[in-house]
Amino acid sequence: MGGKLVQEKTKVSRDALLDSARLFMKQGFSNIVAITGVDRKENIELIYHLGDEHGGMVHLSVSLPKGDPVIDDISSLKPGAKVLEREVHDLFGVEFRGFDELDKRRLLLPECYPEKAPPPLLKDVDLDTFKKYIGDPMACAYEALTLSAPLSPESVLVPIGPYHPALKEPEFFSLVVEGERIKKAFVRIGFVHRGIEKLAESRTYIKDVFLFERVCGICSTHHAWTFVEAVEKLLNVEPPPRAQYLRTLIAELERIHSHSLWLGLIGYWIGFESMFMWVWGLRETVMGLFEELTGNRVHKSFITFGGVRMDISDEKVKKAATKVSEFEKQIDSVMETVMSSDLFMERSKGIAKYTLEEARAFSAVGPVRRATGDPYDIRRIEPYGAYGELDFEVRTTKAGDVYNLVLVRLGEIKESVRIIRQIAEKIPSGNPVPPKPFLGVVKEGEAYARTEAPRGELFYYVNSNNTAYPYRVKVRTPTLLNIQLAAHLLEGATLSDFPVIVTSIDPCFSCMDRVLVYDERAGCAKIASAEEIGRKWARR
Repeated sequence: MGGKLVQEKTKVSRDALLDSARLFMKQGFSNIVAITGVDRKENIELIYHLGDEHGGMVHLSVSLPKGDPVIDDISSLKPGAKVLEREVHDLFGVEFRGFDELDKRRLLLPECYPEKAPPPLLKDVDLDTFKKYIGDPMACAYEALTLSAPLSPESVLVPIGPYHPALKEPEFFSLVVEGERIKKAFVRIGFVHRGIEKLAESRTYIKDVFLFERVCGICSTHHAWTFVEAVEKLLNVEPPPRAQYLRTLIAELERIHSHSLWLGLIGYWIGFESMFMWVWGLRETVMGLFEELTGNRVHKSFITFGGVRMDISDEKVKKAATKVSEFEKQIDSVMETVMSSDLFMERSKGIAKYTLEEARAFSAVGPVRRATGDPYDIRRIEPYGAYGELDFEVRTTKAGDVYNLVLVRLGEIKESVRIIRQIAEKIPSGNPVPPKPFLGVVKEGEAYARTEAPRGELFYYVNSNNTAYPYRVKVRTPTLLNIQLAAHLLEGATLSDFPVIVTSIDPCFSCMDRVLVYDERAGCAKIASAEEIGRKWARR
């Protein structure tokens, strides 16, 4: 299973954190996966999750008194840690030694959240208190970035966002430019932040499956699966083999759909609108398969504790394999035409160039990392689902830029088709549906799970406390790490390349902010009671 218990945390003092992290990184645990904050009543525990290239993980645990939550900044060892630390600073009030004034600015919380108000993820802050501190979010004015020392007399600060034609979702970039050249880029996230981790603490585990599925519409299955995988480890539950194959089937269809969506968007931003229309027309094949197999085109609501919510017949699985094989031929034909275009080559080759060292420094994940030759893929290094029984290649290229990112994602579409064909041939028999939904208590413990979502490594940490509600759920999405690399790549680029460079990492800002549009009337987040879920399950 991909999920693992966090049994043996290495406890270190806050003064020894920097040296301990440096030591483990020298031992190969150089990939900073996430930093999790947990309110332990009198103290705040910070867990630094460090991984290696072979699936190994170490968890450094530091306890900070609430009256003095100060610790060293470790971004000097790994620049990718900076955004994770800033997130903890916002949500738990932890101060990091080494932060400058720009680092201390809001990252996720709105500008109107008072500086002296308790951070929102502390246990003594409930949802009503959080809303009171925010006041009217629509009245929150974003404070534009000001630089006390401009880079040169010719420097101009160009704001882009949070609403802008070059952004498909709300985000704010402050670009220091000289002429057409970008000298420095600063990112401000959180414009669609809705406190989904806080909401999870007041909902039962079964309700949270649906809640986390709504973190992202494009990779909703991966969010549900990663959460379920961690909880299954706490429950010591192993789903039946057929359920593992069906989960893998939907996940790989989701990868094909996500990469197709991205190919259309990158075509749009390089000025090749025909590519956008061709590819998005083809992706309807996958959307139709989602609807046929699960009943839904976006939020599939397919995975549950101990299995899946419904079986899919062998005939439908074979039909899916046939359709994706046809899809592969069609997209090959389209992309052959596209990649023979001078426009495409000029606007993709050499744009947003980066090296393997840069990708690793910023802890980049997914196709963004694999485009530089690093075969870092959770499906391979920490197999889950049916991946350990299936044959597939981790696609990589050697030179990171927009063109190579296209090559990697096209290669991954082919591998996904190959995986689905194998699933159709090898899927075992049996009942993948648990006899009844899990509505009970989860014993005390900690577990994490990682999956390879279409955009890269997705990480969930779940802390249970002998109740039917999780004590803490931490979500670290791929974009939160990749957005730092994007800001780095903007430096030295021209202003006209901004939309192409940002789109090249396939950002999902709602996923990064862990968005939830919470509207009781719409029923989006209001899940039925446990009794209602049980009745519906029995009527299936």
